Amino acid sequence: MTLNLITLATVKAQLGITSSTYDAALTALLPVVSDDVRRILNDRFDRYTTATITAGSPLMTWASWCPLKLGTVVYSTGLPADTYVQSYDPTTGVHTLSANATASATYVYPTISISQWPAIAKMIWYRYTTQNTTSVDVKGVQSESYGPVSVTYTDKEINKQYNYPYVILADLGKAKAGVA
Repeated sequence: MTLNLITLATVKAQLGITSSTYDAALTALLPVVSDDVRRILNDRFDRYTTATITAGSPLMTWASWCPLKLGTVVYSTGLPADTYVQSYDPTTGVHTLSANATASATYVYPTISISQWPAIAKMIWYRYTTQNTTSVDVKGVQSESYGPVSVTYTDKEINKQYNYPYVILADLGKAKAGVA
């Protein structure tokens, strides 16, 4: 199992950041926001199942009766970070992954969906900008920028329980009931 649900490279790609200016700060926030995502979604992403992963191949067979959803990010010691399910063949039970395995493995941890990458990247950037800004006034108005776009959140637009803007939490998705 891995602590970080997303890599720095994917965060930077989602935010359109090409320089290394923010690398250290964003890297430091990866485990913090990954933990926040686990708490918000009520899912530790610590369940695994047996699978057959062969070094040098993007193919994986999963030992469950139900196929993994397309776009599910999977972790195993034999897979590069941010590998996800690209396709599934129900006639053979074989999943095709987005990357070739670097080593053979016998298990896989299904985690988030690639559709959650933009929200998680925005959560990381939001944490960075709110920790490193003096623009927050007494009334709690907060501003941040995603590349050329600037966004301002009023105090009413911030979820008090998780301290993220409601709009970002909506993009992240709903919590699982009774999983934690």
